[in-house]
Amino acid sequence: MGAATAAPIVANTDGLAAAADDLIVRCASFVAIDIRVGRLVRRWGDLESEAFALPGWFDLSKEEQLAHPKGREMADIDRMLSSLFDQRWKLLADLPAVAANDPTGVAAKIAVAARAVDPEDHEEAHHLIAGAARDLANMRCPDCHRPLVLEGWIDWSIRTGRE
Repeated sequence: MGAATAAPIVANTDGLAAAADDLIVRCASFVAIDIRVGRLVRRWGDLESEAFALPGWFDLSKEEQLAHPKGREMADIDRMLSSLFDQRWKLLADLPAVAANDPTGVAAKIAVAARAVDPEDHEEAHHLIAGAARDLANMRCPDCHRPLVLEGWIDWSIRTGRE
């Protein structure tokens, strides 16, 4: 379910729909960038391992390493990562100022926090935050039993890219 799906719920509330959509889009963008960063970092590590296994890799100059397909791809990934790190940092820095107007927005912000806290650095905090996002994403209205959180990617995003 996309961010546009949530808009009708907060329509007719003096612009809150646009703000809610903006928050969801920003959070989803952060998650997408974070997943992309993780994949590129893992690919770079694989390339590095493969390059180190090549006979004479360490005897090559920097220019010779960059002329090799593995070295070129590693350099390309470095350039991509630099841009993605900047984008991710900007989104993370801006998100605290954007108000969440509904449970979906709150869950999206918590999902971003779960991704921002690396489980390798702060395992307990990461699991606490991820669990809160997961709990909120799975809550239902006690009266009508409809989901409180209207973005399916939120629960999914907590686990994706952490393998």
